[in-house]
Amino acid sequence: MSQVIVESEISQALQDYKQLAERLVRKGSVFSLFKLQTELIRKHSSGDDEELVQEMIFDFMEILKQVVDENVTCPKCNKPYTFRICTGLSREHDNGIELTCEVCGDCYSHSEQRELVTYFNINAWKEADHLRRRSRGFTVTYTLESLAAKAVLFIYDDMLKRPELRINGHRVFDPAEVKTYWEHSKRIIKQWKNGEEIIEESSRVGDGVFYRLDEVI
Repeated sequence: MSQVIVESEISQALQDYKQLAERLVRKGSVFSLFKLQTELIRKHSSGDDEELVQEMIFDFMEILKQVVDENVTCPKCNKPYTFRICTGLSREHDNGIELTCEVCGDCYSHSEQRELVTYFNINAWKEADHLRRRSRGFTVTYTLESLAAKAVLFIYDDMLKRPELRINGHRVFDPAEVKTYWEHSKRIIKQWKNGEEIIEESSRVGDGVFYRLDEVI
């Protein structure tokens, strides 16, 4: 079999695969396809050189990027996502993909080792980081850890320790809402320092008190 025929067959196989990927992606299966295909590559290349396996996974992610770029838009903004390929993550044998809308800031990411898709708003995260730099009396964190509320404020019994505002990245997606929690936290901290009554729902944990900030408007 000549090299020309082999190259033609490979090209056709890649085109057929791309068309299959397009059909799945249009049905909203971007991350399911990513997980399934990376698992299959690792399963059927068990025992192969890791560099070769990584190369195959990267080639697949390149195809997936092309398909997403051509077929997927943000449902809020109707604009294409910025598709980022993430290789060499902290865990061994882990790769990931990230889709970010540059207009509204919605961001979705997934990796081989994670069970669930991570969703947060990068503009809300940037606002929290901006406010963190402005905050001298307390710290601000936009976190994807599990929190009991949209935001919580932890105030230590020791006034020398800085209070901590933690904003739930799984539930807060608007930068304006981030700032609202920041402003409200400043008022609570001022009340605490002045010895005034604080009416927010709270619970004592260890060496301080957690205040739930769910209903701030």
